Amino acid sequence: MIDTNRQIAIIWSVEDVQEVRPDLNDEQAMKVLLTVKKCHDAAIGVTFETLEIAADNIYPREENEDKKAYNIVNSIL
Repeated sequence: MIDTNRQIAIIWSVEDVQEVRPDLNDEQAMKVLLTVKKCHDAAIGVTFETLEIAADNIYPREENEDKKAYNIVNSIL
């Protein structure tokens, strides 16, 4: 099937934001999505990393959350 509009759209949801920041509620996650949309750079795109960076900028993690994330990453490495 050929797309007659010659366009595609990739959909990101609040659930995607909550995958990287489960501490955010639906309203906060939506704010992250709207911020990512507003600041979208086509050369970079939208990724789980850009969602996490945006979320961290809008809603900084508590210090103990950073330590938990650091410990998780180090345990994997």
